[in-house]
Amino acid sequence: MSMLQPATNKQAFAKVGIYGEAGSGKTYTAAKIAIGLHKFAKLEKPVGMFDTEPAASYIIPLFEKAGIEFLVFDKSRALKDLMSFMDEAEQVCSIVLIDSITHIWRDAQDSYLKKQNAIRAKRNQKPLFQLEFYHWKPIKAAWATFTDPFLSSKVHCIVCGRAGSIYEYQKNDETGKMELITIGTKMATEKELGYEPSLLIEMVKHREEGRIINRALIEKDRTALLNGAEIDNPDFNSFQEHFEFLNRGGEHFDDMSKKDSQEMFEEDSSAGGWDKEKREREIWAEEIKSLFVKHGLDGTGKDAKEKRNKALHDVFQTGSWTKVENMRSETLMIKFKELQTYLNQKAA
Repeated sequence: MSMLQPATNKQAFAKVGIYGEAGSGKTYTAAKIAIGLHKFAKLEKPVGMFDTEPAASYIIPLFEKAGIEFLVFDKSRALKDLMSFMDEAEQVCSIVLIDSITHIWRDAQDSYLKKQNAIRAKRNQKPLFQLEFYHWKPIKAAWATFTDPFLSSKVHCIVCGRAGSIYEYQKNDETGKMELITIGTKMATEKELGYEPSLLIEMVKHREEGRIINRALIEKDRTALLNGAEIDNPDFNSFQEHFEFLNRGGEHFDDMSKKDSQEMFEEDSSAGGWDKEKREREIWAEEIKSLFVKHGLDGTGKDAKEKRNKALHDVFQTGSWTKVENMRSETLMIKFKELQTYLNQKAA
């Protein structure tokens, strides 16, 4: 069958992101959208909420007034629990609210750091006090276990998050120095999540004549019907054009993460080569240790230590076992054979 097929609308379920500062109306707006969508699409299943604040208590009256069953999970901020919630909610709910996703993103980071420090403690290593650059790859991989279902799940999703600043270095014309300044805001979560929603709304507090107005700034609308709009005290009707575009009741696209290109890469290619190299080093290091055992040089006695250190210096030109372990696997293979010959000659 040809890969190319006639284009069809496969966005059957809404994927909405709402972010803003405290008191900007994120949760309240999310609730009004959920209630309006429930009525507009003639949905029957309950609305579910993963509540980390907790904030559900304040919007219960809205759902009671609308006559919509409202189910809540408010006992965790853990990413693993969010994943279980998504699995269950897709079966029993028509709409889900997640508030606040920022707490869950922080849990992913904190949990990874705790895990690494637990491992380091077993190795008698000093604890880490902050994440390093190389830690972000596994954290982002874990986070993708949420973003992929968020997009492909057969349920309407509204995600709320706190606002975070976007920084940029700019030159100060007066001092000539580079300064870090704020140039905008974003959802305070893993940066890719801001690209995922089909409708992304920033909520801001606008003060006017002694009162606060909750204002919605439409950062992104993939239907292009609402882009750039500013709406005061928004409700579902404010965004209805976006939801009218959805292929409600129709086909929704599947999880694209289920397919990958692993077969394109050989085991010793650049991506997978490091894993193979690491395994090979470990194997040859074990083989070298086995030679010392075979020749009785693995003990802690003075004579065994002296002979083992002499062998290391004569064959590997070092007395450091750590340095030996970190030699290239090809080098270790050659040195293993040299050590084998060396020890056999000494034993003869």
